[in-house]
Amino acid sequence: MSIVSTIPEKCRRCYACVRECPAKAIKVIAGQATVIAEQCVACGNCVKVCTQKAKRIEDATMLVSRMLEGGEKTFAIIAPSFPAAFADTRPGCIVAALRRLGFAQVWEVAFGAELVSREYARLARAAIRGGQTVVSTPCPAIVSYVQKYLPRLRGSLAHVVSPMIATARAIRAKFGSGIRIVFIGPCIAKKAEIKDPFVQGIVDAALTYEELLSLFASAGIQPASEEPVEMDGPRASLGRSIPISGGLLRAAGIDADILRNNVLVTEGKDRVLPVFRELSEGKSRARVLDVLFCEGCINGPKMANSLSVFARKEILTDSINEQNGSMAAQDTAVSLSEFDHVDLSREFREQAVVLPQPGEAEIADALRKMRKFGPEDQLNCGSCGYPSCRDKAVAVCQGLAEVSMCLPYLVEELEGTLSILQRSHQATQDRLVQTERLASMGQISAGVAHEINNPLSTILLYSHMLLKAHRDGDPESEDIQMIVSEAHRCRTIMRGLLDFARQSRVVKAPTDLGRLVHELADTMNLKLDPAVARVRCEIAPGLPRLMLDSDQVRQMLLNLVQNGIDSVEEKGGTNGSGEVIISAGLSASGDAALLTVGDNGCGMPPEVVKDIFTPFYTTKQLGKGTGMGLSIVYGVVKMHAGDITVDSHPGKGTSFLVRIPIERISTEETNELGKNSPAG
Repeated sequence: MSIVSTIPEKCRRCYACVRECPAKAIKVIAGQATVIAEQCVACGNCVKVCTQKAKRIEDATMLVSRMLEGGEKTFAIIAPSFPAAFADTRPGCIVAALRRLGFAQVWEVAFGAELVSREYARLARAAIRGGQTVVSTPCPAIVSYVQKYLPRLRGSLAHVVSPMIATARAIRAKFGSGIRIVFIGPCIAKKAEIKDPFVQGIVDAALTYEELLSLFASAGIQPASEEPVEMDGPRASLGRSIPISGGLLRAAGIDADILRNNVLVTEGKDRVLPVFRELSEGKSRARVLDVLFCEGCINGPKMANSLSVFARKEILTDSINEQNGSMAAQDTAVSLSEFDHVDLSREFREQAVVLPQPGEAEIADALRKMRKFGPEDQLNCGSCGYPSCRDKAVAVCQGLAEVSMCLPYLVEELEGTLSILQRSHQATQDRLVQTERLASMGQISAGVAHEINNPLSTILLYSHMLLKAHRDGDPESEDIQMIVSEAHRCRTIMRGLLDFARQSRVVKAPTDLGRLVHELADTMNLKLDPAVARVRCEIAPGLPRLMLDSDQVRQMLLNLVQNGIDSVEEKGGTNGSGEVIISAGLSASGDAALLTVGDNGCGMPPEVVKDIFTPFYTTKQLGKGTGMGLSIVYGVVKMHAGDITVDSHPGKGTSFLVRIPIERISTEETNELGKNSPAG
């Protein structure tokens, strides 16, 4: 399990953790930043920069509580940065509060720093004389980074334990192995260090300052109210300065003169990583490197306050000067001599993390997916968390990053989506206006049709009576026949208006839609000259019988097909190039029948398309159409609670898509109907 992990519901896709992780040990999956345990160095940078508190730290409070409640003799070793962490509380009060919590003794890790500083003094002198390089190892995040990502520098790591381990070994050397030791400090990486195979079992648990405060709160302890007491164990001196950048070398008596290049002190990932890069490439002349991923331990990821690093430094130096003023230098020397036999050495294991390196073709493909088609598109803005677009593309190839992490890419995607939505909104508005206009016209048409039908029925009745009263050959019979014919034509128009207004009666019955389409196509082809146009049908396999008004659906398709034929003929196609295609099938969800009638005729401009369903609107020559065909189509579709859309382009043809919600019939009825059906 990773020392640091992500709380998914809190992660907000800011990618600050990706940007701040020196190991790039964060994998983005569906926008969530997931810590990769094998690659993480537990430096805590991601924790410090996450404003949403979306990073979870391995909690040791339960483990420590069990130690204290179980009666085991437990020692606390506290990092030398604690005076700066608890700025409003005297150091002695913190010691007293720890003892009240149940710790048998409280030692300061600054004493361990005194022990290891002597080793560093020896190593530094040898390195400078021999032209070798030594990298300090008090920072476990630095050690982990070198082992995982700079294996060629593993031999340069000082084979010296950290002050924490040195202190714990000194305690065990004095009190034996039957005790428990808990480290307390601002460092998250210490939780990983105590599990390192070369030092495992020396320290039993690592608490952050925040976890310590949680234990105090649970026990009802207010450290500031305690009577101050002295630390247990040997007194430290300059070892207390180790939380400050360069403090280790100060304690070791190593001169970090800025005019000399053999000793280098630096901190923070943005400074440390370039130093390591130059060192691994043989470009650095430094022989002693004292490096920390934090700006000194006083700026560790789990300090217990929000003071600036400068304010903490002032607090710590004041505390050091106050304590050291009452102690003679020889006191420290005497304390150290008691532990001369303590083993302070350690080894380092091979942990190299090897990520697959993509080829140029893969990187170029990833860049194209990010819409980086040329160097001018690579903005290198860093919003994704990677320093350059190329680095981000490499991470995409390695499966660590997603294309959508790119801010410019997202902006372009958003602009494209917005444009589509605007067009869709406009189209929806246009359709809504058209629907409302047609609905209003439908109401008017229905009223007109009903009003006209009454006198029209009277005209038909009396004209038929007059026709019967005249003998064949009577000169007036021809005039009366004209009255009858025109009255019937008016009735047909009124019926069309009622269909448009959805006033006609719908009689649904199980319908073989495939057969209906086939029969209509065959009927139309009998009337057509194959040299001009043909009607073709495409029926989806397995099309079930549907509850439809077959007469109305046939009339609807007939009108659409006739319009398609007229369009093909108007375009003037020859050699059988004209074609009208009727398609029938089901929607992807299976809840609607889809009917498409398309042609490769002359097509229509947008200004015509918006009015085609309006009664009496026609683009045909006078006497060649009433303008009711598509109005009837519209009415039939609406009577079936369906929808119809048009896609037309001048010179390229027109396609009508009809969607009708379906009512399925029972399986038994379907089987009975389908016994003799040739289509479907």
